[in-house]
Amino acid sequence: MSQPHQFPPDDLTELPLFPLNLVLFPGMRLPLHIFEERYKAMIGDCIERDAPFGVVLIKEGPEVGGPAEPHHIGTSARISQVQHLEEGRMNLLALGERRFDLAEIVQETPHMVGLVAFKSESLGDIPAGLADEVGTHYEQFLKHIGTLAGSWNAPVQIPEDPLDLSFEAASTLTSSVELPQGIRQEILEVETVADRLIRLLPLLQRANELIQEQLAKNNPYRGPSLN
Repeated sequence: MSQPHQFPPDDLTELPLFPLNLVLFPGMRLPLHIFEERYKAMIGDCIERDAPFGVVLIKEGPEVGGPAEPHHIGTSARISQVQHLEEGRMNLLALGERRFDLAEIVQETPHMVGLVAFKSESLGDIPAGLADEVGTHYEQFLKHIGTLAGSWNAPVQIPEDPLDLSFEAASTLTSSVELPQGIRQEILEVETVADRLIRLLPLLQRANELIQEQLAKNNPYRGPSLN
């Protein structure tokens, strides 16, 4: 994992933080059930101000109750849907927006608040054909998980923009297969689109291999392909 950086004060924004046992990527949908008093207040304030909050993976400590130490790279999220329940509880859907670097935690209670620097996304030096190759394997992955879910021949759309492709593929892959949280965090922390695509390619290839094996087990009457 990379280390925290020093930032000019003008580059820093105060952001309420939600430490969770998950990694959120830009563009990723995040359903949450809010029941702790501290997060009822935090989310209520975000709703009132139409303001984002930050999601950070917990490095050490519990998700519920006591204090948690977060990783310093996270993603801001904006609330898109809210269902209000009894006793102030809420079901909500948020959408990942922008990666940030957590420079300093300025408040621990009742909920965590940090000074963050939002990250600029850099394409880097993308090798020729890499985005197309990742797109091909991602399309195959979407079709495979659709087949496992019973959605035979469902149409899929692949982002043409390499940045959008890198985040969407990361979001879908990490939401659909078992990966250690450390690997998910490493993918989030990758600085350039090129390096993220390079990191994702073997993961998509391996995921497709495993799903193909699962599909073959689910269809024992299917003979070997001659192609």
